[in-house]
Amino acid sequence: MRRHLALFFFLLISPVLFGQPAETPPKIGLTLSGGGAKGLAHIGILKAIDSAGLKIDYISGTSMGSIVGSLYAVGYSGKEIEKIVRTLDWSVMFSGKPSLRNVNIDEKDEVDNYAIEVPFQDGKFKILSGFIEGQEIWLKFQELFLPVYDIKDFSKLNIPFKCVATNLSTGKPVVLDSGELVTAIRSSMAIPSVFTPIDYKDTRLIDGGVVQNFPVKEVKAMGADYVIGVSVSQGLLPSKELHSIIDILYQIGFYKDADDFVEERKLCDLFIQPKLKGISAASFNSTDSIMSIGTLTGEQYYPLFKKLADSLRNHYPDYKVETNRLPQRKKITVDNIRVHGRQHTSRTSFLNRLNLEKGKSYDGAEIATAIRRVYGSQNYKRITYRWEPTTPEHANLVFDIVENPLTYFKAGIHYHSFSNAALIASVTSKNLLYDRSKTTLKINISENFRFLLEQHSSFGKADNNNLIVSAYHERFEFPVYVDFRQRYIYKSRFSTFDTKLQRVFGFNQAIGVGVSVDNLRLKPKVTDNIQLNAGNTYMNSFLYYKLNTINRRNFTTQGWGIHAKAGIVFNQQPQDYYYTTDTVTIRADTIDFKNYQLAQLNIQNYKALSSRLTLQTQWNTAVYFNYQDAYLNFLNVGGLIDFLRNQIPFAGLNEYEINTNSVSVVALGFQYQLLKNLYATIRFNGAVYDFVDRRDEVSIPKYLTGTALSIGYDTGIGPISISGMYANESRALAGYVNIGFNF
Repeated sequence: MRRHLALFFFLLISPVLFGQPAETPPKIGLTLSGGGAKGLAHIGILKAIDSAGLKIDYISGTSMGSIVGSLYAVGYSGKEIEKIVRTLDWSVMFSGKPSLRNVNIDEKDEVDNYAIEVPFQDGKFKILSGFIEGQEIWLKFQELFLPVYDIKDFSKLNIPFKCVATNLSTGKPVVLDSGELVTAIRSSMAIPSVFTPIDYKDTRLIDGGVVQNFPVKEVKAMGADYVIGVSVSQGLLPSKELHSIIDILYQIGFYKDADDFVEERKLCDLFIQPKLKGISAASFNSTDSIMSIGTLTGEQYYPLFKKLADSLRNHYPDYKVETNRLPQRKKITVDNIRVHGRQHTSRTSFLNRLNLEKGKSYDGAEIATAIRRVYGSQNYKRITYRWEPTTPEHANLVFDIVENPLTYFKAGIHYHSFSNAALIASVTSKNLLYDRSKTTLKINISENFRFLLEQHSSFGKADNNNLIVSAYHERFEFPVYVDFRQRYIYKSRFSTFDTKLQRVFGFNQAIGVGVSVDNLRLKPKVTDNIQLNAGNTYMNSFLYYKLNTINRRNFTTQGWGIHAKAGIVFNQQPQDYYYTTDTVTIRADTIDFKNYQLAQLNIQNYKALSSRLTLQTQWNTAVYFNYQDAYLNFLNVGGLIDFLRNQIPFAGLNEYEINTNSVSVVALGFQYQLLKNLYATIRFNGAVYDFVDRRDEVSIPKYLTGTALSIGYDTGIGPISISGMYANESRALAGYVNIGFNF
């Protein structure tokens, strides 16, 4: 009925518009409102306008309307915009942190591993704003708008365009029609308390929807004779429909706009409001549904668009709609590179990691990849760039950066059914000793104390060579099992000082060589007729390779993890070694501690089979060759999470349930997302162990099979996981609890 009324209205006004042909056809304006995720419904309207062959002469928009409208204004078609949206990872786009895949490999272990991160700057702690910088939004927009890199006056775009932001100081609307297009759009969508405000001249800008979410006046002022207005905001919502923090912030921030909307709507010749009831402004996980609603709405209004386009063609023989409107500009040649905003980091370090060269041509994707290399260092809060045109297809590349504070204090909690409760505290400081370095101090405060001090230094043309020096100490109590039954408890102290020289490839790969001096001491806490007091200092030289492309730390859904290591243990110096039973006593001076070799390979793969189901596969093999004493540097088989020294996880066994010199585990798992942050995982694994002979002793291979079922929830303090597991050989059902972040 509504569509027929609109058509009737059009027929009434057609003689007014087209009764007396003028030299030029009347101008059609399009206004797109803000509305968060709901704004994606605009795309369906654009597709219908394209199909009808209707030419849009002016566009105005706010927030998400400014994003969709600007893409259309520069030359992307409705179908092309839809294709772009379907490729976006919204969780990354709206994240305040880089994707784990884009974090440099030596920083990955520290990303998303703490509940609290507090910067220390200028002699005091700073409270984080919680606002999102939207780094990936900047990069994606710059990539998409590269074809119009040289247009600074928005009236010169293929379709003249304006967007609206709000002056944070005065609360008045600011109409943006010139300057950097990406900056204008980012300003227009800066939702209060969600995204950071944007600096603009002498003030700061936030989301235009606060005061003018439906800027019809602006498109009229541009010269539009006939205005098509599309609103997805649906005005103020009843409290029962406010489902998310973004919904609430929209509601609070847009009270003033509610009055303005009434006046703006009156200026529309055709008003369209897609039926989006029940959909939240934060529903970016429902983009397909929202775009389908937009497509359906566009189809309903297509006859009206077609009638309008046909009338224009009939009255104006020269009327035509341009296709392929986007400039075919793929790459820009960089004449010079400038960096603004540095305070602590060096220009050399920035440019080395960037690894772009003057005189070469780059597209937006290549520039984005280069920036992610720098951003992945965790030195910067925001890195944006702009092109300053020089000659055709040439420009200066100007970076505007905001640095992170050099020093951060971080903390998290951890509870594990093996190690009990712990407080994990860390302090990291960049450039404390010298440029391009990071110093880390990390402590695990619990019954089982752990301590790490590490100095990481980068050098080389692209900062891809690393010198890593570290000291680590732990004190643990561990059980000793006999035939899968706990018999003894031992205390261990382990310390290591190591030096590694490493070469990094991209974000995700590294190869290195290292040497360490280790000290291990064992003494009994609970024993019966067997006692071991042992100490040993030895050296370990090794080669290693690591690869990490996983997309997220917890409840991973995509990517590979590979860690390979091979080395030799030598120069052993046993101290206070004393082993006794009821019938035999062995001292250190009666044993020849010879060199032995080690090799380890851990391969993990995560593959999304659907939007909710993930296949997990793993192969974990570790072997000591020519190894003698099982009680000194043994491999510890058991547990679901790898967080202990020499641990080989196995679903079905508790930590330390098997000690061996050789083991190979193959595991298969399925992870299913039940709700937004709730997951169920089932794991199956099999293993063979003791398949490599000890020195002067023949080993007989033994086999294991086990399974585990876990329920996990992803929270701000870290994952919470409760599991039940069973191993056929132990014939025991065990519970397993893990809460929070690991050391």
